[in-house]
Amino acid sequence: MRSFRAGAAIVAVAAAALVATTAALPAGAAPEGDFSTLASSSTFPLADPDTLLAKDGSYVTYGTTMRAGKGERCGATGELYVPVLVHGSGNSVGMSNCASHDALPSGPGGWAEPGGAVWAPGVARFGDRFFMFYTATRKGSGQKCIGRAIATSARGPFQNQGEWACPDAGRWAIDANPFTAGGNLYVTYRDDAIASGAETGISTVRTDAEGRAIWSTRRDMLKSTDITWDTAKTNGDGTHVVENPSMFKAADDRWYLMYSGNNWDSARYATGIADCGTTPLPGSRCKPIRDGASRPFFGFTGAAGLNPIRGLPGDHQGPGGMDVFQAADGTARVVWHWWDGTSRFPMTGVLTRPSGGFLVS
Repeated sequence: MRSFRAGAAIVAVAAAALVATTAALPAGAAPEGDFSTLASSSTFPLADPDTLLAKDGSYVTYGTTMRAGKGERCGATGELYVPVLVHGSGNSVGMSNCASHDALPSGPGGWAEPGGAVWAPGVARFGDRFFMFYTATRKGSGQKCIGRAIATSARGPFQNQGEWACPDAGRWAIDANPFTAGGNLYVTYRDDAIASGAETGISTVRTDAEGRAIWSTRRDMLKSTDITWDTAKTNGDGTHVVENPSMFKAADDRWYLMYSGNNWDSARYATGIADCGTTPLPGSRCKPIRDGASRPFFGFTGAAGLNPIRGLPGDHQGPGGMDVFQAADGTARVVWHWWDGTSRFPMTGVLTRPSGGFLVS
């Protein structure tokens, strides 16, 4: 379950860091954030990271396909459909600088374009098994859709179960992120079927015991029309992007949606947070917190950024794909990637809840 109850001491330390960072600044001079301590980072070029705690106490991070010859290897060779980075133990999460193996060695399955890349895999433990939802290109169509795979170990190998979601009229379904709540498995994903034209959206749906969607439960969580920063500083000709979602339950017993917006290959790519209420399947769309309709919550604080409400450790360009997961002690952690102008790299940090929103340290 992607929920957390941050300890009072952790929250107090984070809040103190926040005050120390912002107290000396004139009002509105800079986004809030504490950059004094860097989160665990990696030199392995992994995009769209998703992290979870494995049965053996280690942490496993998955990401988008890595071609042969790219990135440091520590056991893995050749092309990796779903590269795996194994790191940390207990409450020390850290991050690895090398890929150990491929979690989906058979590739995206017969429904997908042969030899095609896998995007943004998301994995959750449900019962004693691990369920992976991943993006691939539908065979012969160019349409991006979501597939499903199951394994008994977080490290895989995952066995393909076929196509999971592929909207009508060539609309995309990508960036699936599964989570558990109340003994059920849910999947949140970018669902362009709930939008039209160049707009995009995010949906959540409950599944059955095998991870198959129960489509009557699908809820419209957010649309790109709910924010304006998704196209800020662009030429206005591209798609209005809300994507890479992650649902989690915070200490106030409310569900929150993290999501990314703007161009992934720019300093502007950033992370928004929306309040979804007291259930993972809300009756109305989630609402961006604070002034999140006009500016991202987490992002690059430099001139090329979008004036985020808060920065992140390292203050790198293009921080997005943020995913919330639990450490062994139940505290909330996050993993995200940043962009150096060519590649994207994963980082992890601690997510706490001082007054005024959330903080990563």
